[in-house]
Amino acid sequence: MTITPIIGIEAHIELKTKTKMFCGCDASHFHADPNTHTCPVCLGLPGALPVPNKTACEWCIKLGLALGCRVNHSSFFERKNYFYPDLPKGYQISQYLRPFTVDGILDLDGHKIRINRVHLEEDTGKSVHLGGDTLLDFNRSGVPLVEIVSEPDINSPEEAKKYLLKVQQVVRYLGISDADIEKGSMRCEPTINIKIEDGDQTFYTPLVEIKNVASLTGVMTAIQFEIDRQIAQFQEDKIVKNSTNKTTRGWDAEKQQTFLQREKEGSADYRYFPEPDIPPIEFTANDVEAVKSTLPEMPDQKIKRYINDFGLSDYDSNLICESIDSSEAFEYGISVFSTEKENIKKFANLYINGLKEHLNKENKEIEKEKINPEQVFKVIKMASGNVVSSSVAKNLIVQSYEFGVDVENYAKENNLIQVSDTIVIEEMAKKVITDNPKAVADYRKKPLSVGFLVGQLMKASKGSANPTLAKEILEKLLSQ
Repeated sequence: MTITPIIGIEAHIELKTKTKMFCGCDASHFHADPNTHTCPVCLGLPGALPVPNKTACEWCIKLGLALGCRVNHSSFFERKNYFYPDLPKGYQISQYLRPFTVDGILDLDGHKIRINRVHLEEDTGKSVHLGGDTLLDFNRSGVPLVEIVSEPDINSPEEAKKYLLKVQQVVRYLGISDADIEKGSMRCEPTINIKIEDGDQTFYTPLVEIKNVASLTGVMTAIQFEIDRQIAQFQEDKIVKNSTNKTTRGWDAEKQQTFLQREKEGSADYRYFPEPDIPPIEFTANDVEAVKSTLPEMPDQKIKRYINDFGLSDYDSNLICESIDSSEAFEYGISVFSTEKENIKKFANLYINGLKEHLNKENKEIEKEKINPEQVFKVIKMASGNVVSSSVAKNLIVQSYEFGVDVENYAKENNLIQVSDTIVIEEMAKKVITDNPKAVADYRKKPLSVGFLVGQLMKASKGSANPTLAKEILEKLLSQ
């Protein structure tokens, strides 16, 4: 028996426009006092007419283009009718028949995930459940919301997470949203069923859409739970997919399980029809080209360029290009030697293993303005000439970034200039041997363990000892 999960994902991205999708209300609702960013339009009061946000429309097309989609030059909004307390009009203005962009591709390490559509709609309000009461906050109602609908080309929880991270990366490179899942500016709803091949027979379990998943880890856990549940359910009842047995299940993060919410609606249940208060929207070829011209160099393009032009590894290129801020900071750092491959490679090592590692520990984001390319060049020259050790070079990069020091003066003032004087290193080595009898005994049994003693010597010298000489002198003394 062969079991293949079939997963499609609807990802909803809140755009960070200044105003809402169809009115002039402030769209920044996070942590705002309830119902303070509202007006007759986003509250759905009778007679209030919607006016589309031009920037939101252009950003939706921009995202579609970044995901390789084709733009529909003639498009329109529709009413998606359903009743829920946080939907004040009783319908949502969305797109169905002619979304702004369709038929894209997102490449995950060679696995092509097809994008069905990238369309624009308005967000709903927010229900807040307190005890037995439900309170409604309409600050979020009407905020521009882009929906990215993938085809069911994802085959594992891990790939689902990787897909969402890639979508998040693309959105952040474009600068159109923070795409923060924990803050709710990016939300996702996986749809899952299982293909079961048993001999010459093939079965498909009923489709399930999962709601209320609030983290990337939660996405993986929820999908894995649902895969296991569907397999067990099929083994018990042998019920297969048909046109009527789609269901929506919620995710209970506390119990780590999905639970039945309702039978899944089909498109006919929403009674889509063109929004009568908004005329069709036409985009000329020039309009599309104007949006296309604003696209930055995307992460996959940057990675390819770093590999081809700079000679960096795929691994290092991916780490540097994790965010647009990271890649821009890196490129600013190499601006004084941008054609010298060897120096670029050396800075990549200092950048990843020195600066980024430091910032990750401190939970800080990179700030391009704090990088001094001249100081970067000095550090690389000092390390290349064995004036400082590699560990000291990493420290100097951090010191320059955090405190704006002159690295040459800092290294001298703090005795970080690499010591190559064999007499000085020998004195340090003798003390390390005396202070670490157990490590010496371990070395006599297993010579490869000399690394610990070298580390102790480097620590004693504050990283200033020449590591090659330190190892040679230690081994010489230990052999006597």
